[in-house]
Amino acid sequence: MQKFRKLGFPEGKWEELKPLIQKTSQGPEGEVTSWNNEIVDIVYEIGHICTQWDVDAEGNKVCVATDPLYAVDIVWHDEVLEAFVPYLVFPLPVGVSSMGYSLDKEYAEAYCVANPDAEYCQPPQPPVEL
Repeated sequence: MQKFRKLGFPEGKWEELKPLIQKTSQGPEGEVTSWNNEIVDIVYEIGHICTQWDVDAEGNKVCVATDPLYAVDIVWHDEVLEAFVPYLVFPLPVGVSSMGYSLDKEYAEAYCVANPDAEYCQPPQPPVEL
């Protein structure tokens, strides 16, 4: 079963681990590197996420601070490779990056397993009748 997970890598770690989920094949124009679809189905390199915004002289929003972790969203074909587990992060499942309803739902469930006390994971309570 596919698993949608978000990862945050310190400087250089993504480049170190990326070859574990890639494959190299020989094409007509030489070697071609692609994602190994026996391990991953989708890899979306987000990069450093902006954590602080400001406005420039023309009134345009500009990023003035970024998260030091390099963000990558991966849809794993089955299970997350062990080498990637230490870099799993669980931001609130209401962000910009979406993988479609079923994968977003799967991520939200994993988020609540990792953060059972989070407000997002608490069902609404019925109103108290007086």
